[in-house]
Amino acid sequence: MYKIGIDVGGTFTDFLLVSDDGSSEIYKVLSTPDDPSIGFMNGVREMAEKRGISIEEFIKDVSVIVHGTTVTTNAVLTLTGAKTGLITTKGVRDALQMRRGIREEQYNNKYTPPPPLVERYLRYPVDERVDYKGDVLKPLNEDDVRDALRLFKKEGVESIAVCFMHSYANKSHEERVREIIKEEWGDDVYVTLSSELLPQIRFYDRVSTTVLNSYVGPILDRYLKNLIKKLDDVGFKGILLIMQSNGGVVTPEIAAKNAAVTLLSGPAAGPMAGIIYASAQGFNDCITVDMGGTSFDASLVKDGRPLVITDGEINRYKLALPMLDIVTIGAGGGSIGWIDEGGLLRMGPQSAGAKPGPVCYDLGGEEPTCTDADLILGYLDKDF
Repeated sequence: MYKIGIDVGGTFTDFLLVSDDGSSEIYKVLSTPDDPSIGFMNGVREMAEKRGISIEEFIKDVSVIVHGTTVTTNAVLTLTGAKTGLITTKGVRDALQMRRGIREEQYNNKYTPPPPLVERYLRYPVDERVDYKGDVLKPLNEDDVRDALRLFKKEGVESIAVCFMHSYANKSHEERVREIIKEEWGDDVYVTLSSELLPQIRFYDRVSTTVLNSYVGPILDRYLKNLIKKLDDVGFKGILLIMQSNGGVVTPEIAAKNAAVTLLSGPAAGPMAGIIYASAQGFNDCITVDMGGTSFDASLVKDGRPLVITDGEINRYKLALPMLDIVTIGAGGGSIGWIDEGGLLRMGPQSAGAKPGPVCYDLGGEEPTCTDADLILGYLDKDF
C-alpha cells in the first residue's frame, strides 16, 4: 500500500510517494494553472507508468492522499474569486473598506488600500442589532434580507457572506438569514456565516475573513468536486485529505465549507516536514525554507513547534484564522529578472510560472528567469 503527498504550486506539482516499508520516491510535473487537477492526475499516472501498470491498478493500492493546494491562494492573489455579496448590520456597511482606518505604511500618503473584495453596492445593510452580551437590541428586519437577495440575484452573485455586529455572542440573526437564503435561493449559492467561521470579537477581522471565505469558497468547491470525480473515475477508494494553513488536514467536505482555511496552505506543509527531519538530527529549533518556481517561503520552528499566528494577511486582506507564520517573497526559480528605473538588476515577484516557464524549458518563454541564469552560469546540468 502507498500514501501520497501532493503539493500544487504555481509552477510545479510535487509528489511524495511513501510505501509501507518506509521507502519514498519524489515526482515532479508541471502545474496546469487552468485546471490544477490535470497536473495532479498527470503525476499519479506517472507513478503508475513507472511500475508498468495502469493508473486504475495503481490507485487501488493508495490508502491516503494528502493534498496541499494553491487554488484559493491564487484566486485572491489574482482577484479572480467568486462574485460575492455581503449582508451586514446597518451602520457598518463600509467597515470592509475602512480597514480600521489605519494605513499600513503610516507615512506614505500615496499608499492606497487594495480594492475591497465586495463592491459597495453589493454590501447590503440590514436593520438588526445585538449587543456584546448577546441581547437583542433590534430584531432582524427580514424584509431587508429579502431585498438584499433580490439585488444579489439580479447582479449575478454566486456567494454570500453574512457578518453582523456581536454575532459571536448571539448567532440567531445570522442563522435566520441563512434560512431565508435557503427559502429564496435554495442551495444554488455559497453562504458563509461569521458566527460559524470565526465567532470572535474584532469586527473588521471577522468581516474580512468571512468575505475571504465566500470569495474563494465556490472556486475551491468546484475544484474539489472535479478532483474527486477524476479520482472516482480511476477507482480511488482511499482517504483524501486537504492541507490547512495551520499545518493540519481536513476532509474535502470541511475544506469546501471553510475554504479560507486553505489560504496559504501549500507552504504550511514545509515547516511540518522540517520538524520531522530536524528532530531526527537532534535539533528542536530550525528555520525551514521552501523555494519553488514562483515563491520562496521561510518559517521559524522553536522548541519543535512552528509559530502560529491569528493576524495573517493574504494580498493585504486580513485573515484571522490560525495559520503558520510563514514569510513569502516572490523569488523562485521562475522569477523574472528585470532592470528598474535606476538601472539596477531586480528579481521577481513576477514569475514565468508553468506557462510558458523559463526560456530554457523551450515552451515559448522569452523573459530571463533565475533558472535561466543558473543554467548559463553552469549551476545546472544542461542535459538534465
